[in-house]
Amino acid sequence: MDTIKRINFKKSEQELFDFEIVNFQEFLNTRPTKHLSKAFRLNFYIILYITAGKGQHEIDFEVYDFKAGDMIFIAQNQVHRFFADTQATGYIILFTEDYLSTNSEMNIHDFLDHFNMPLYNPIIEIDVNKEASNRILIDLLYKEYQAVDRTVKIQLLKSLLRSFMLTIRRFKKGNEQREHTGVYKRFMEFKNLVEMNYKEKKTVGEYAKMMLVSEKTINQSTRRAVDLSAKQFIIDRILLEIKRYIGQGELTINEISDLMGFDEPSNLTKFFKRYEGVSPTEFRTEYFSN
Repeated sequence: MDTIKRINFKKSEQELFDFEIVNFQEFLNTRPTKHLSKAFRLNFYIILYITAGKGQHEIDFEVYDFKAGDMIFIAQNQVHRFFADTQATGYIILFTEDYLSTNSEMNIHDFLDHFNMPLYNPIIEIDVNKEASNRILIDLLYKEYQAVDRTVKIQLLKSLLRSFMLTIRRFKKGNEQREHTGVYKRFMEFKNLVEMNYKEKKTVGEYAKMMLVSEKTINQSTRRAVDLSAKQFIIDRILLEIKRYIGQGELTINEISDLMGFDEPSNLTKFFKRYEGVSPTEFRTEYFSN
């Protein structure tokens, strides 16, 4: 059972659909510092669009510096945390997968590909000049979201969001050719299988059997895509989930061990300490002291 605290998308009384765009600084100023500084796991997607200033944002226990012209992608199921002292302006876009799929002509997989694009880096640099197409569109998206007239609001917002996301594609041209190769597609297949099975299957061999390819083939794919061995990719995913559980501060190591499919809590402790250099208990103490 997944006992990590999750944040569900909260619809306002005025807007009855799973989409929201808010002013970045207004969002920070109207939330309690205690709430902002706590890590939560999301049941929806977030995009941070930075037009000025700078700051930091924590995603899956990594703290990233950002500046004007950065766009930060936070996917569903990721753990993230704001920093209340952030001095930046821009927008925060929030939406669910249901929002994309309901009464929409959007290709969902192409749309959500933006959240896979950075892989180990959730930030891309874009042009946020006021004359840039993406800036014009996001300013208009915010304006239309604030509009009172609901006659065509839902479809208009979806159209504007789709157009905005299409303009972002030009900033990932360097990756587009790679993403259509067999190697990259094989990596994505492996990545998705790991995401669904990492608690039960922890070896490259098990995934090779599922994919009907050799371990060498999977290794070549992960090396090309993220410069990691397939084994290390699996290890990183397991470690990340352990950290997510620890970060919630509610589960014991024994409970986390059961959730993660380890035979004994001592095996989880040995695994974690081998790759992180500290025990789960020491990691918990350090995380909460910060």
